[in-house]
Amino acid sequence: MKRHTSKFKYTFVTVACLCAAFPVFSQGFADDLTELYRDLRDADSTVSDKLAAEIRFRWKTSGSQTVDLLVTRGTDALARRDAVAASEHLTAAIGFAPEFATAYLERAKSYVMLDMLGPAVADLKSALDLDPNYFDAIAVLGQVFERLGEFELALRTYEQALALYPHFTEVQSAYDALNQAHGDTAL
Repeated sequence: MKRHTSKFKYTFVTVACLCAAFPVFSQGFADDLTELYRDLRDADSTVSDKLAAEIRFRWKTSGSQTVDLLVTRGTDALARRDAVAASEHLTAAIGFAPEFATAYLERAKSYVMLDMLGPAVADLKSALDLDPNYFDAIAVLGQVFERLGEFELALRTYEQALALYPHFTEVQSAYDALNQAHGDTAL
């Protein structure tokens, strides 16, 4: 019994040290993103898509193979337009990693597919609480506002996404189309 107890102590101490060190790793990750966000805001159109791709790559990495697999299965289900399966995989990912903003964004997309806009907005809020610069989540929020007929909010939301990622082509197109169709009545 004594041998098992000492192994448990070493395992416990190792886990405790890793948990204590996690904020340091997390802070380094956040610092890297802060620098990338700043570079993206200031980048010209030739560099901005590369910077956005790097940011998106970092967003998709949770630090857990299990969570990453669940998110991949969820996004694959979204690509197949199987929103129910997607939401189930992504809910499991959130259960394992409630601090992983990408899981909330992807689940919000599944809720939009299911026309469950209230839960979609709640998940987008969770993603943005975790990372206020998450321009993809802001873009989806703009789409949700547009679907709800909240054109002024949609325009403002698209403007926020464009302030973070000025060369975000899809958002610029959505903004221009919405502004042309509803700009005078929305504002």
